Amino acid sequence: MKLMDMVKQLASELSIAPPKEDRMPCVLGINASLAVTVRDLNPGFSLVSPITDCPNRKREDLFIYLMRANFLGQGTGGARIGLDADEKVLTLSIGFPYEMNYQHFKESVEDFVNYIVYWRDEIAKFEQEK
Repeated sequence: MKLMDMVKQLASELSIAPPKEDRMPCVLGINASLAVTVRDLNPGFSLVSPITDCPNRKREDLFIYLMRANFLGQGTGGARIGLDADEKVLTLSIGFPYEMNYQHFKESVEDFVNYIVYWRDEIAKFEQEK
């Protein structure tokens, strides 16, 4: 099954709008505040999504905290927390350098989205502490 076909099937199962264009990269709008960009690596694919705006307050402390989460992928499920090109938005990204069936694709996207939600909450908590 092609990657775009899997994206469309997932959108259908989740009752969300399919990608606007029939090409890669494409954006899968999970809900009003969460969108995941899917890119074809051929073979494999990658997922990227914004987590939240990068705070100015306690920025260095937050980066240390996030580097610990990134270490060996232990706090991110193998994904990486980073910054967008403008260094204003924290992002989560992961690459799968191999082909997979639809069920594995669906579970991988679900895990990825769960980590985005988790890190949004964690970063909000971190900002409120101290």
